Amino acid sequence: MLIEIKVANYRSVKEAQTISFLAMKDSRMAGTKTYAAPGGVNVIKTSAIIGPNGAGKSTFVRALDALKNIVTADESVENPLLRAFAGTAFAYSEVKGQPCEIQIKVLLPKTTKKGEPITAIYKIVADMNKFHEESLIYSFGNSKKIMFERKMMPSLDDENIRYRYRWGKMYRGEKKRMEKKLPATRSYLAQTALKGGETSGELYDWICNSLNVVPIGVAATSESYIVSKLEANPGWAKQLVDYLWSLDITDIRGIRVKDSKVIFIHTNVTQHYSANFLGESLSLRRLCVMGLAMFESFTSRKTLVVDDFGMYLHPAVIEHVLGVFERSCEDGSQLLAVDCNPALLVNGLLRKDGIWFAQKNSDGATEYYSLADFKVSNVGEKARRMYENGSFGALPIISEFTFNKEAK
Repeated sequence: MLIEIKVANYRSVKEAQTISFLAMKDSRMAGTKTYAAPGGVNVIKTSAIIGPNGAGKSTFVRALDALKNIVTADESVENPLLRAFAGTAFAYSEVKGQPCEIQIKVLLPKTTKKGEPITAIYKIVADMNKFHEESLIYSFGNSKKIMFERKMMPSLDDENIRYRYRWGKMYRGEKKRMEKKLPATRSYLAQTALKGGETSGELYDWICNSLNVVPIGVAATSESYIVSKLEANPGWAKQLVDYLWSLDITDIRGIRVKDSKVIFIHTNVTQHYSANFLGESLSLRRLCVMGLAMFESFTSRKTLVVDDFGMYLHPAVIEHVLGVFERSCEDGSQLLAVDCNPALLVNGLLRKDGIWFAQKNSDGATEYYSLADFKVSNVGEKARRMYENGSFGALPIISEFTFNKEAK
């Protein structure tokens, strides 16, 4: 399970910003919305980042997506860093091209012999052309052990990049010799995991198979995602129709995959007709992608990250979808919803320590802070009114605009 992410010097973030998914020890908040992991660690099931358009809410989503793309890049990709960071101006660097930092903390599904939870802390510091630093640390109790660490040594040019390595006891033989042939653009975590490294493999498997940055739902990649899930799980087609019916979308009677395309079967009581995926409404496409992502979290541990969660969705639908996730998700599954919709603040949908706000500071850089920092007894209509009245910040500053018809 993801318990923390930290980002620095990436997109709209300047100084290091951290979001935690660990639950506060507060009996006034619903314990049913957390997981009790071994060792007394409580992890929040569902969290949200809320703020105005352009505030930088999506930076954490993009950071997780970049990290996953770098680590899981196929060998045919010459430079995974360029692919992950292409078009990204490293925000607020006084010197252009300074590296960004992304760090995650993941609670592993195992404990020490003493029953202590084990947290994997993985950190990368990189620009579009090279890793500056990469490390994996295991933390348990009051102890931390380095699994591996590589740091770039001073160099006069990018042609002769060298690294200083440190390894834990688990790294031997070929995994240590790999340092001499690993390109500066490739992840040591991935390469050692693919060579059978046990400690690298544990986190690598979580990044590959548990971390799911859900497609936005409006492009061809979203259709490919739906096709892959329905082909792997044919029985989910009927359940996807039932899920849509629960949202009052009752004119769809069937969903089929044909020639790698998604076909919806509609009815208007007396007649049936079919429509392809890209011909459907944006909201329907969005709901199908989110529905199948949640189905995965109902059958295995998944960390779902959904940008623009409420895009095209009615507030009542947002509330219903979150309820479906919390009632049905596999023990250990999580959801991070990123949105500008204050509907996420109603009816105690989320714990207050699971709600984060994003806003720009006076320098124009994004800062994140928790609702738990404020004296609010619970999350409900009062919290929403307080937010809309400006009590928590993270609201758009609206000003007058008049179109100049004379300007060409």
